[in-house]
Order: sequence, then structure tokens, then C-alpha cells
Amino acid sequence: MEHEMTPEDINIAHFQYVCQAYAQAKGYKLSEYAEKILRRCITKCNGNCPCDPSRGFCPCKEHEKEVREQGHCHCNLFLKKSENV
Repeated sequence: MEHEMTPEDINIAHFQYVCQAYAQAKGYKLSEYAEKILRRCITKCNGNCPCDPSRGFCPCKEHEKEVREQGHCHCNLFLKKSENV
């Protein structure tokens, strides 16, 4: 018996698709834990940053600087592509 997708599953899948397209356009990659991070973002944080909801909607405004300086954003959703990828 196949698992039917719930509206929550569809929202998460859509958000992951949008984040993947965004990451590709920015030269980032998504974490291998993207689905888990995005599920928390949607179900627990109303679309806000899953690490610190006071940062606002995901992706938060701080993520670009964090990826540039640290190689990843605070919640590890967006990662800098390594030079040898």
C-alpha cells in the first residue's frame, strides 16, 4: 500500500523544490538534511528560520553572509559548493 501524500508533505516537497532551485541559482547546494530542516521550518516555525524564528522567513537575510564566510548558513540548509564538486 502506497503512502498518500498529505497537504503538509506536498508543502514540504514544494518548499524543497523551490529551495533547490534557489540554491542552484546562488551557487549553493542543499544539505543532505534539507527535508528534515524544511519540515521543521514549516511545521514548527510557520515558515520562519528553523534555528531562530526571529530571523524571519527562510531563507533568512543572514544566510548569504553566513554561507560566504562559514560555508553554510546557521541551520545548515544552504551549503557552499566545494571547489572540487
